[in-house]
Parts: sequence; C-alpha cells; structure tokens
Amino acid sequence: MTEKLYFIISMLIFGSIGLIVREIPLSSAQIALIRGVIGSLFLIIAGIIMKKKPSFKTIKMNFTYLLLSGAALGFNWILLFEAYRNTTITNATLSYYLAPVIVVFLSPFLLKERLTLRKVFSVLVAMLGMFLVVWTGGDGGLYSKELIGIGFGLGAAVLYAMVMILNKLIKNMNGLETTIIQL
Repeated sequence: MTEKLYFIISMLIFGSIGLIVREIPLSSAQIALIRGVIGSLFLIIAGIIMKKKPSFKTIKMNFTYLLLSGAALGFNWILLFEAYRNTTITNATLSYYLAPVIVVFLSPFLLKERLTLRKVFSVLVAMLGMFLVVWTGGDGGLYSKELIGIGFGLGAAVLYAMVMILNKLIKNMNGLETTIIQL
C-alpha cells in the first residue's frame, strides 16, 4: 500500500469517530477505556513485531510527563465523545480543532517559543471563527445542548493541547513508546 492510501484510510477512520460514538450504547468513559486498551494492545504487538524494546530508564525519567499526558489524553477523549453526543459533529470537530491554536498561544509561556505577528493573527482569526460557530443567534440560551456540546469540544481541545505540549517535553522516547505508555 502506498503512503497516500494509508493517509486516506487513517482520515476515514478518524473522520468517522463522531458517527460511530453516537451509535455505541456505552458511556464516553467506557468507550475511551476500550479505545485505549485496543490501541495499546495493537501498539504493543506492533512493537514486538518491530523488535522495539522499551527503555525503562527513559520511561522513569519522563514518568511525570507521561502520566500527565496519558491522563489528559483519556479525559480528552471522554470530553470529545460527549461533544459528539451533545452538539453536531461539525461543531464538536471545529471546537476540538482549536487545540493547535491553544498550543500556539501557550507555547511562548510554557515552551519559550517566539510568538510572531503571524501566529497572533492566526489565533485571532481562529477565535473569530469559533465565535461565529457558537453565536448562532438562536434562543437556546446559555445552557442549550449545542452550547454544552461546544463546551465539551473546547474542553477536549484544551486537554489535547496539553498532550501536545507535554509530548514536546518528553525526551529520548520515540512515538511508539510514548503512545503505548500514554494509552
């Protein structure tokens, strides 16, 4: 299979999560747990096939970041699945996709990265877009199911941003090792 086909398959799987989650008669926490178990088992098998042995010294060195990022990932999934159940898949996804914007905003403070004018402009445009999504002009009020779903999506975005930032702080571990521990 070509890389392009793998990419298409992964996008189809990721893009269908909202539709699938809505149809599963389990709580969001149960779905997240099952997803984590299946994912970690699959990656452990892949690691065995690829003959990758984890470095327990490196895991111990990064333990705090791994623990925090794993917890953030799990709660991120729970909030994302709740967003899918409480608002449209479009609104949940758009809210969730603010995670990179949050990373750009927090990076100067947490990672000492430079905040450029272009990044500031991008953050403002993304926030304007989010405002336009949230402000539908309906009578739903502050506690409408749509707004609650968007809130869950934004909460998931904050947690996913936390995962991205913590992953940048993890040293001397490859993506396979990191993901197995986080799951």
